[in-house]
Amino acid sequence: MINYELGTIQASEKLIEELYIDLRRRVNFWSGITHQTPQARMGYIGQHLVSVVTGYRGGKSGARGYDLIISPTEHAEIKTCYRVDQLGACKNCKGIVSSLETVCAVCKSQEIERKDDSKWLISIRNDDEFAKILTPVFYYFVLFEFEKIHDSENNNIVASIWKVNSKNKGFAYCLVDYYLNIRASSVSKAPFNMWPHSLKFYLTRPELIYRSVIMHDDTITTKIFPTLGNTYIDEFFSLREFSRATTLTEKALRNSINSLFSMKMPENRSKNEMINFFDENRALCDPLQICETFADNIYLPLISGKEKYIPHEIKRYFSDF
Repeated sequence: MINYELGTIQASEKLIEELYIDLRRRVNFWSGITHQTPQARMGYIGQHLVSVVTGYRGGKSGARGYDLIISPTEHAEIKTCYRVDQLGACKNCKGIVSSLETVCAVCKSQEIERKDDSKWLISIRNDDEFAKILTPVFYYFVLFEFEKIHDSENNNIVASIWKVNSKNKGFAYCLVDYYLNIRASSVSKAPFNMWPHSLKFYLTRPELIYRSVIMHDDTITTKIFPTLGNTYIDEFFSLREFSRATTLTEKALRNSINSLFSMKMPENRSKNEMINFFDENRALCDPLQICETFADNIYLPLISGKEKYIPHEIKRYFSDF
């Protein structure tokens, strides 16, 4: 048996083959018989994959303890989002359709709506956990999703890992806003939803450190890997795609443009006009400055007046609080 080493492409592909492809094949087989969900517990698979890709070992704790040991004094958290094998719905009769079915079992319609709305969950249940949200030096976000979810002839799956520095403004400010505002006014106290490919996620300055494509025949092509030297900060392509984001208010957008371009945007400019201006001129700005400026103008007004509730463990990293 080959002795695989952490930090190698060979180990990452073998792990995907044995802990993802083989497992998914077996679960899907039995799902066709039992009609139970074809989902497996992918969170732990994500932890295994991050260890192999980064070369760092886990803390052997599963749901508790440290997900990744960076050094004797540093650790990281791992969040996994699995958008493959979600239940879909029949557009005709609204019946439930599994990811294995191409025809509705109730009305035989082929008009199927595929779901891809899973997200990463970050739970902050009390003040003590709030004070410790920046203790992990990094958060690793693992995502399994279809390459083209609405193309029935393309069943390729893309596996990605992003690394986020917990001290990045876009990440830290976002979680502070969640705990002091969103969670505080929520009855359910549900965890924070970090949506893949969202404006909030891009403002965290996520570094894409791994990407592979799992083909329909179960072969794996690794495209991005630390040892290949091709990891990069993943930036949003255009602000236009986030024009409906509730966090992107006209005021936040105008103030961000004024700051980034050292100007005063006319008050009569519409949101669409300001977005067009930004997209056309964003190349003039440093990407880090873009993320931090938008984080300042989106989150700080929401946090203003509540600074006394922010623990010292968070305040010490930022002069804005």
